[in-house]
Amino acid sequence: MIIQKDTYIYKKEIDWSVLHYGLNIPVSIQLLFYHSIKENLHKGDNKNITLIVDGEEFNAKLTNIYFDEKKYPNHKELLQIRYSKNSAIAKKLREIFYKSNSYLQVEKAKLLNSRTPIKVPDKIKEFLVLYTTDFKDTFLLDSITNNDLVVANSYISTITEEEFEMDINYNRKDFTAKIEEKTKIIKIRKLDKSISDNLKLLYQNKCQICGSNFGVNYNGNISEAHHIQPFTKSLNNNSDNIMIICPNHHRLIHKVNPIFDKSSLMLLYQNGYKEKLVLNYHL
Repeated sequence: MIIQKDTYIYKKEIDWSVLHYGLNIPVSIQLLFYHSIKENLHKGDNKNITLIVDGEEFNAKLTNIYFDEKKYPNHKELLQIRYSKNSAIAKKLREIFYKSNSYLQVEKAKLLNSRTPIKVPDKIKEFLVLYTTDFKDTFLLDSITNNDLVVANSYISTITEEEFEMDINYNRKDFTAKIEEKTKIIKIRKLDKSISDNLKLLYQNKCQICGSNFGVNYNGNISEAHHIQPFTKSLNNNSDNIMIICPNHHRLIHKVNPIFDKSSLMLLYQNGYKEKLVLNYHL
């Protein structure tokens, strides 16, 4: 497995747990996470890790939660980054994500059962993004606040989807945005490009539609990331909204605008032609 430094690991929507206790590492990315720390944790084991937020270092624990395998034979391993609600990292995150924290505090006070989960509304939704670093057992936590999304969205809405995707795929730079906009847009672009780059590695730069990697014959990779729901409208940069395809199919899709049927993994073109994905490891 090829792992690049400063590699995107996981994007987590802000909830009560993130602001007070920590976050789970989904089963689907545990292999990547373990590879980045160059060891596996057995059930019940934990280790100290460092989290970097806004240039500051904070202590946390990486824990593989213990559970009775006889009692829960089908239970997947549960890997968590943990800290206490009074820890410096928890206080820092509540400060950064003050909109989510304010909403959650108000809604939490209304609950009869404190364990009932609370979902932050889409209009004030915020995210924490986990990246690897060059340093052992050290991870970068990048924040995407509601304000970041508002500013980025106001700019992104002024450009076409093709312009945005060319920027993601080929690092084209924009010099017209204001400094504040640039700072916030860069966060979105970095996240989107990181997710796209990981998917390109997953597919070895082969097109999910035709299976080809045209550039391999020339010692070059020219696969491209395409957003199934246009990012400039949805702001959805989750991996389940990204498809890795060749430039020919990418230009064609933006030209004729087929519908993607996710249930059948098939592109439905306006002339009646249907094209099923030949490669799929993530949708």
